[in-house]
Amino acid sequence: MYDPGHVLFSFADPRITESSGLVASTRSDLLFTHNDSGDTARFFAVDRTGRTRAAYVLRGVQARDWEDISRGPGGTLWLGDIGDNRAVRDKGLLVHRVAEPSGRASATVTPTSYRLRYEDGPRDAEALIVSGGQVLVVEKTLGRRAGVYATSGALRPGGAVNVLRRVAEVPVPMVTAGDLSPDGRKVVLRNYTAAYEWDVTGDVLAAFEDEPERVELPPEPQGEGIAYGRDGRTLLTSSEGSGAQVHELAAQAAASPSPAAAPEQRGRARWRLPVIAGLLCLLGALVAAVVRRG
Repeated sequence: MYDPGHVLFSFADPRITESSGLVASTRSDLLFTHNDSGDTARFFAVDRTGRTRAAYVLRGVQARDWEDISRGPGGTLWLGDIGDNRAVRDKGLLVHRVAEPSGRASATVTPTSYRLRYEDGPRDAEALIVSGGQVLVVEKTLGRRAGVYATSGALRPGGAVNVLRRVAEVPVPMVTAGDLSPDGRKVVLRNYTAAYEWDVTGDVLAAFEDEPERVELPPEPQGEGIAYGRDGRTLLTSSEGSGAQVHELAAQAAASPSPAAAPEQRGRARWRLPVIAGLLCLLGALVAAVVRRG
């Protein structure tokens, strides 16, 4: 359960006009975000006041339709060029891996890029999750259930094609983003109105077999991003639009079950039961005597 949320900040940088992906640093209180299609291949480090601390350009990369950003193993960030509104990208999608930057100064960084292709043909997607060395992509569909696609085995960089196979389905239409909590115990997907969260006890894909908890999100013009906070106890959401707000929702503790009876109460209960039983027996005997006399 999460509280209704509050506005944490608004993006102050005029370059951030379509925050499509959002992720929290695990080393600092910075957030990383990027624009949707139409921008250059760059992402931004933003502090909790909405101020941009640094911008990072990916060397030798084009941004066709960046949709989401994810943490990965070994202190890495992964940017997903996975958008495909018309489902025509038959030559495959791209994800770019970079070392998580410090956020102290803008720079040009060199990514490792991986080409992906669906086993069953092109489709639109906006949610990227990296779990261990596995890349998960969740399709964006009008249907009631969305396909979850995953790579298998070691990823091959460069021009090699890594096949995405349909491995699960989730009851979330119009998925626009996803994230895995820093401790790996929660996974969340969102659409324009709500978030859907699962507990992860082992494998992320196995978690998707269960029913998620639905979390109502604050109203946003076009909610595209979602991320767990650094401590994993908050959800952060972002929207497209200049000066868009970022909301923060805090996890609420589950209601405690009714406490067990105190020892002295249990003791009183133990002696009350025999007394009551004895009184009932005595009452029964008196009634029987009256009946016999009649």
